[in-house]
Amino acid sequence: MPKSTYERSKGVETIAWREFPLGKGIALSLLDEQSAPARQVGGQALLDTLNQAVELPACRLTVADRPQRHRTREGRLELKTYGYYRVAWDDGQPQRGTIRIYNLTAIRRQVLAPKVFLETLLHEWVHHYDFTGLGLDRSPHTSGFFARVRSVAETLGVGFVAPPKRDQTSQPADDVMVQPDRLRPGGVAPPQWIREQIASIFGGGRGR
Repeated sequence: MPKSTYERSKGVETIAWREFPLGKGIALSLLDEQSAPARQVGGQALLDTLNQAVELPACRLTVADRPQRHRTREGRLELKTYGYYRVAWDDGQPQRGTIRIYNLTAIRRQVLAPKVFLETLLHEWVHHYDFTGLGLDRSPHTSGFFARVRSVAETLGVGFVAPPKRDQTSQPADDVMVQPDRLRPGGVAPPQWIREQIASIFGGGRGR
């Protein structure tokens, strides 16, 4: 019986590197940056290094110089979003990823702490790895997911930014947005005959 997305996510605790990611210097340099433009440049360089080391498709980073999205209740902070990952699908396959991180805290509008920024960046990249590397159709926050975040941080020599080991039940990832497949209106895959007809019109399509 095939494993569920949750079981697959929980069962993988490391990254299957094709080559060792030479990103330690970039990761450490990010700890010295505070401006949104500098963090975007350095963060994009780190993403490119990680993607190259696993042979993943590109993932574009935006560091927004604005407060975190948040919600308050009775004047108190109830929910905040450090950033999010968005994946675009094409013909049933994840093709492009984008990460957006907010550079200012929700209420006080202070610059996000360097360790928090770097951990958020690695966290969102693991969502990218889940979709484009592991081939998951979702990227839940399982214990395996957080182990992968720690594994990336330790590989880069910045394990101190990662959260402590935790064994938690699956949680929906509210920082992941899945864009609909151009061939899957409403999220439902069209019949094979429609795919074949589209392939014949537009030149055969991409092999899997």
